[in-house]
Amino acid sequence: HARKSKNIYMKYKDESLQQAVESVKNGVMSYGQASKHFNVPKTTIIDHASGRIKAGAKPGRKPVIPITIENAVAEKVKLAAEKGFGVSKRQFLMKVSQLCISLGIKTNFKNNMPGNDWWRGFAGRHPDVVIRKPEKLSTTRSRMMNKVIVSRYFSDLASIITENGLTPDVIWNCDETGKQFEHRPTSIIARKGARSSPGRTGNSRENITILASVNACGTKIPPMCVVKGKTMKSVQSFSTLDAPQGTMWTYQERAWMCDILGTLWFKDVFLRNIGPKRPQLLIMDSHGSHEVLGLIEEAVKENIILLALPPHTSHHLQPLDKSVFGPFAKAYDKACSQFMSEDPNHIVNKATWPRLFKSAWETSVTPQNIISGFRATGIWPLNPKIIPESAYSPAEAFEVPFSSTCDVPLEGVHNDTYEIDATNACLPEGTNTPVDNTENCTSVSNPKVSQSTSDNLEMESPDESFVRENLLDSSLEMLAEAAVSVSMNATTSSEAFEIPTADVPCLLEALSNGAYTLSDLEGDIAPSMDWNSEVEALFAIPQAAGKKTTSRAVTSHRILTSEDVLNEKRAKEAEKERKEKVRIEKMKMKKRKARKCKT
Repeated sequence: HARKSKNIYMKYKDESLQQAVESVKNGVMSYGQASKHFNVPKTTIIDHASGRIKAGAKPGRKPVIPITIENAVAEKVKLAAEKGFGVSKRQFLMKVSQLCISLGIKTNFKNNMPGNDWWRGFAGRHPDVVIRKPEKLSTTRSRMMNKVIVSRYFSDLASIITENGLTPDVIWNCDETGKQFEHRPTSIIARKGARSSPGRTGNSRENITILASVNACGTKIPPMCVVKGKTMKSVQSFSTLDAPQGTMWTYQERAWMCDILGTLWFKDVFLRNIGPKRPQLLIMDSHGSHEVLGLIEEAVKENIILLALPPHTSHHLQPLDKSVFGPFAKAYDKACSQFMSEDPNHIVNKATWPRLFKSAWETSVTPQNIISGFRATGIWPLNPKIIPESAYSPAEAFEVPFSSTCDVPLEGVHNDTYEIDATNACLPEGTNTPVDNTENCTSVSNPKVSQSTSDNLEMESPDESFVRENLLDSSLEMLAEAAVSVSMNATTSSEAFEIPTADVPCLLEALSNGAYTLSDLEGDIAPSMDWNSEVEALFAIPQAAGKKTTSRAVTSHRILTSEDVLNEKRAKEAEKERKEKVRIEKMKMKKRKARKCKT
């Protein structure tokens, strides 16, 4: 690693320097007295008082790359990171090297590659650019968290709440999370310089699925725990009495949620704990165990509205994922770590897990966390604007298409904040009025979503003409390193003015009259003016190529209790039964043939 410089600049404030210079110029103090009084180096005061260094000048050399281009590069890098296309430090330095070569910028970089010294200078000039460890975000989540998809979801959610007069006590959310006997040890106090410190965990990685359900008032119902096993004996080995009161225990071969368990939970846990008030709304993700025909038919019978979130958007739209399961995971790790540290014989197993689960459940699944989750996801109070714009940034590179017959304005739904009264749940007038948007929906993507990066980023252009060394005589060599920026007195046009190479006297006369001004470049750069396209080519965010897909996967939210979904599920179930009958008949035919062959 390169050794960092130990020189420290600017131990004083700019105000102190300014006061020291003024006191010297006014004859109040000498250089030495001002240096001691204001704690500013004597040579610094001399340089500024004599005018050798201008006020506000920064220490060190001028940047290799003109600051205007450098600012554009910094903006591009930050924008790319927001949209999931961030570059590493090494990639960034390589791109900067390519930019300098393509623009003809003279540098003192070793092997034309910027080093750590240049990077530290760049980071100092742009303090909002830092190196961060990105969080994992799958491509499907990046693609599906689309403003068009989310706008349609909030539009239907607003209609459901308004038409049914729903209050927060009847708006529910359910979701699963998994926990293992092998927890993640919490941070401990250890010896400085130690390479690692051991943290004891359980001996097994056996997984237990927990299905939780909460409402917008902060109420929770007893969870359901799914353990690994094929018979009820797998449940009996757990100390179930130590779990939260009312917990339902069941089993599955891999401890996963399945169709049968989803229906079982809905009938034996959910319906028994939500009270007699109807209708009620249950919001859940698009997991297969939630879209079972038996569960949907039972929900229709009980007047429960089932709303499935858009696929792969639960990290922003699901209350439990947003503010409950995170604290629950930390509380579980903390409880296990504390339990393991109390005694060498303590271990997380089937006998001790239920009480550790109870401790974490009661600590984290609190009314405050639950209500915060519904608020942060814009469900209650209904507020689509609470979803940050940064949540949609990763999807802009994919431009998820939709049908041109949309009846929801793409901007209106997302930007409106619906004020819902808890008693009658009414929306402002005109909220549900259909909008004729057929003319504006010929393009399937949101104009703001699909705009290219270059359209969104306004860049300030640097001086637009440079003087080549071979333009002037040897008597004008001093102009070879300068830029000529046109400032015609008779016009306000900012277009560059081409200077004829042969008419040097005219140029000198124009300079003396003040028709042109000379400004030093902040870096030696070739006369190529297309720097904007070079920056765009190197740092632009890649766009997904449009291609047809034959996938039948669900790409939006769905009201599972609607007639269309019910008919679809019934048709699939009938087809499934038909195929099963055909399979059984084929098996019988094979057995008959086998018997005939034996006889």
